[in-house]
Amino acid sequence: MEFLKKVKETIDRYKMLNVGDKVLVGVSGGPDSMALLLVLSQLKKHYQLSLLVAHYNHKLRGIESEQEAEFIKIQSERMDIPCIIENDDGDLLNIKNNREEIARKKRYDFFARKARELKAEKVALGHTATDQAETFFLWLFRGAGTKGLRGIPPVRDGWIIRPLIEIERKEILEFLQRNHIPWKEDSSNRNTCYFRNKIREFLFPMLLQKFAPQLVKGITKVTEILHQEDIFLEKLAEEKFKKIKTLNENYEVLLKINELLALPLALRRRVIRMAIKTARGSLRRINFEHGEKIINALANPNPYLKFSLPEGLEVIKESEFLKFAFRTKKIANPLSFYYEFNSLPEVIDIPEIGKKIKIEVLPWSPGQSPIGDKNIALFDYEKIRYPLIVRNRRPGDRFQPLGTFGIKKLKNFFIDLKIPREERGFIPLIIFGEVIAWVVGERIDHRMRVTRETEKVVRMMVE
Repeated sequence: MEFLKKVKETIDRYKMLNVGDKVLVGVSGGPDSMALLLVLSQLKKHYQLSLLVAHYNHKLRGIESEQEAEFIKIQSERMDIPCIIENDDGDLLNIKNNREEIARKKRYDFFARKARELKAEKVALGHTATDQAETFFLWLFRGAGTKGLRGIPPVRDGWIIRPLIEIERKEILEFLQRNHIPWKEDSSNRNTCYFRNKIREFLFPMLLQKFAPQLVKGITKVTEILHQEDIFLEKLAEEKFKKIKTLNENYEVLLKINELLALPLALRRRVIRMAIKTARGSLRRINFEHGEKIINALANPNPYLKFSLPEGLEVIKESEFLKFAFRTKKIANPLSFYYEFNSLPEVIDIPEIGKKIKIEVLPWSPGQSPIGDKNIALFDYEKIRYPLIVRNRRPGDRFQPLGTFGIKKLKNFFIDLKIPREERGFIPLIIFGEVIAWVVGERIDHRMRVTRETEKVVRMMVE
């Protein structure tokens, strides 16, 4: 009962569950996910939950992977919980580099997709306090900052929850043994070619035995402190970024150098990363060294400097401004804006294109249908996922136009509508999670549409 009480306290502290939630439980068959499944089944009545088991079979370990999938199916049946198993298409076996990261992305895509299809409010994953501590050291050895060292968030994007994040692995094993619950050991967890496994097999036992028996509890406190401080610093940096950011006649991102230098170094680094993200749409492949190169350029007495970042972005120091621009006009969209929210705001202001989007959540009735008004869109409230992102287009964007059955490249969609190339960058995209829900003023995504089952809608109007 103490174990259950501790998990419930974590759930309530971070507001992970609401009464009546449908929860997709990610189960691998290992001790952590089996403990998660058991504890949620025991809390099911308290929160009036509807549970479903979800397992993604990566098919990377041959017969062992098949045995795990069968084991999960059997255990789900014993607990009288529906089970969904999806098999990988085999592509992972052909990948040599970065296989773990690609497998993780496929797994999370599966969870997100099934949650949308089954109208599940939450996806529960079995990360523990021990995982948190291992992740802390993993990022520490990589030289990460606050954002990395804060570790695994208890709640991500409002729908991924980790009820065991304050429970140590030794407590998990004791809980399973007391309740006579079996589990499967993943043999790849003992493969020390993976850096995390080296930490788990060698560093952690030595630290726990010889230096700090309460190591996991200590790191859990540290990550919570860093998590809150990172949220505060990010909000402060965003305010500064909006003040010192400007756009030139080509809509390239510029930062005022004097105002950037006046910021404390911690905020200066964050503002620079925000400028990169605004210009590129992501921080993929951007590391600490890239940021320091820009910091050093600011201090250099040379009034003109120029160097490249990954994926075609150039940073140019010109007199009083630091400019972030693509080095080739082949990147079709020089106008960049990017706004991200973890809840629904009432208004989204997009000063770069002089537009505002007003948002309401309303009970659905057919009389609300905005037929004929391209500036209004309705989405099924149950289908929305966070973060809510508002940005302009990026190369490779795809969505499923309303009334169609296939995914279409946004570029081809614009061509079909005969929208001039120079106007496409001024069209905002509304994105829920990973789905482009609305090409504003043109078409919503078929998957986000209102149906007969819809009870509540998100109404957006662009002005």
